[in-house]
Amino acid sequence: MAGLRIEGNTSGNVAEVNASNELAVALPTSGQRLASVAFFSENDAGAATGERYFASPETDDDYRLRIAAEALFDTETFNYTSQNTGKHIYRNTTMTMGWTAAGMQTNASGITTTTTGASFATYAEFPIFGASHIYAEFEGSFSAATTINTTIDAGLFRPNTSNPYAPADGAFFRLNSSGLFGVISSNGTETTTAAFDFTHTINRKYQFIVAVHPREVEFWVDGVLYGSIDTPIGQGQPMMSASLPFAVRHGIVGGAAGAVIAFTLNNYAITLGGPNIAQTASIVGNRSHGSYQGLSGGTMGSLATYPNSTNPTAAAPSNTVLTANLPGGLGGQGAVTAAAAAATDGIWGSYQVPAGTVNVQGRRLVLRGIRIDAVNMGAAVATTATTIQFSLAFGHTAVSLATTEAATTKAPRRVPLGIMTWAVGAAIGQAPQGGPIWVDFGDAPVFVNPGEFVALVGKFLVGTATASQVINFVWQPVYGWE
Repeated sequence: MAGLRIEGNTSGNVAEVNASNELAVALPTSGQRLASVAFFSENDAGAATGERYFASPETDDDYRLRIAAEALFDTETFNYTSQNTGKHIYRNTTMTMGWTAAGMQTNASGITTTTTGASFATYAEFPIFGASHIYAEFEGSFSAATTINTTIDAGLFRPNTSNPYAPADGAFFRLNSSGLFGVISSNGTETTTAAFDFTHTINRKYQFIVAVHPREVEFWVDGVLYGSIDTPIGQGQPMMSASLPFAVRHGIVGGAAGAVIAFTLNNYAITLGGPNIAQTASIVGNRSHGSYQGLSGGTMGSLATYPNSTNPTAAAPSNTVLTANLPGGLGGQGAVTAAAAAATDGIWGSYQVPAGTVNVQGRRLVLRGIRIDAVNMGAAVATTATTIQFSLAFGHTAVSLATTEAATTKAPRRVPLGIMTWAVGAAIGQAPQGGPIWVDFGDAPVFVNPGEFVALVGKFLVGTATASQVINFVWQPVYGWE
């Protein structure tokens, strides 16, 4: 073997090795051959497709590597027991979906009845931007093997509003009696992959990713690329819609299902890869959970105490409890009876940030500003002026402002907000002399942890307990969720 030589057929030059018996290779350093060596990354080993998937990074004209920072658009973990009606829409015909601590389950009633179905979708829709990817990543499991007359779709698509809620447009995984495969739909015209070389294990959780690019859609399971679909000729992008909700659909069509099967969705996340969208954690939270409304697993609807077409009933604030009829939400409307000057801080409004539990994700409240507006009602200001000093109390572990700091309790932290005053003789309907209060916390927002309280506090510095005189007010925090 030592006598074998490698030499050029034309040049007669002999190949050389170094002291470690490694072949010595010199790459071209000039001319057109300089670029003959390129850098590629392996995105997928080809275990399912049979072909390794390579992609080359890009460099701009200033020799900077092009990178993609992902922006989170929405995320949800299904560990609570009722629908979040603020984020998700649910439609069904006979078949039902169920929200449990173990996930959101299709066909929760376990039926096989033909011409039945149910759909779940986000109200929010997620866009395709230029040369970027929109990723729909979700985890879930199937309760049984595939069966006839049953179709389960999950991904980015717009469900029809009537039974069996078939996708009208989108890109998604589909499971039916033929197996699991990828689908794109352009206004109802579907293009599909072949059935994947994939058989699910019953009740095993899998990670599914639909990656949508204007040129193609990729379908990944547990980090393995199982298939892709190029955008059909004549289409500008895979689907017709420029944005789509995340959705799940289960339908039984064409006859009774051969067996009961359900899909359990544990979580999902929607991210945009490409443009660097600067965003704070609270903006991410608001985008995901919604501003000024209830959170998953908690009270639905508006968080502000603001009943429709109803004026507040006047009440006298307390230092230790939230008096009945005063707003118990995160903002809202209320009315306080005029009082004589006293050193007592009264709770004009109070809200407890939902505590984290096994079923409710703990989220921190981020207060970025507070607005307070008020008006004199009931009777004119008499005898003495009415002057009220406002503050924000936050971080206390019980509603009472007298809560003390200890090993297992927290006293309220206080931030002065300002003063409102009405001169003697101020008429019914008159605003305070300085107008409303607006406090912008700027780059020093107020953070309130799960389970802690935030309260609007008022104290009469000057005043008379005038019969019928009432201060009507509204307060609204500007906030986000982390």
